[in-house]
Amino acid sequence: MFDTLLARERRVQALARHLERLRSAVSELYGWAVPTNLEAEVRDTASALIEPHRLRIDAIPRSDGLVIEIAASRLAAPPPPDAAVALRPVRVPGGIGPYKWRDRRLIESLSDERTVPLILDAGDELLEAGSMNVWIVEARRIVTPPADGRLLAGVTRALLLEAAPALGLEAFTEPITLGRARAADAIFVTSSIRRAAPALLDDAVEPAPHADAVTAIRDALDVADWS
Repeated sequence: MFDTLLARERRVQALARHLERLRSAVSELYGWAVPTNLEAEVRDTASALIEPHRLRIDAIPRSDGLVIEIAASRLAAPPPPDAAVALRPVRVPGGIGPYKWRDRRLIESLSDERTVPLILDAGDELLEAGSMNVWIVEARRIVTPPADGRLLAGVTRALLLEAAPALGLEAFTEPITLGRARAADAIFVTSSIRRAAPALLDDAVEPAPHADAVTAIRDALDVADWS
């Protein structure tokens, strides 16, 4: 298993949430406990980081126990705020599941230089977008697929479900078909590193006209839950 966190100015975003998800996954899959000092080790790593960095925590099961590795890498300059993520629908019956596996060969095989795979279940139901959660905008409603075991429920997804009312938005978890996504006012994705970014289906020429609503969402997520 692994997890990815954002660090900057010697702090980490949503650290407790990330560690709780990692602990739960390791316990469910292997019956082992994550070391109690992991939070302190992550904070110690982040204490030297001023510029934005990606922190990666790997939990590696071995015959003699669980090995935890922490690595930091400086982030390149972020894409322009209006740079859209191109989504290419790909069917994966049953989805990829609720865990963040270190083995990313399936996702990598479905990706290319231009697009991110938009994972669909067999019935054209949207699940997730590569390593990101996917949302649609319908007027003042934002909707993301339910965390029903077929997808990885991201920490940033949880932050936005909580923050939406303060932005004048109503957030829902509902099934989303490909047809419903095509008819939506906008599509966007969320992740720990980019927070929120506009998205488009790969046969669209530009984001939907309401995609600028993502700016307020990204700004709210940018300041949420730092410690």
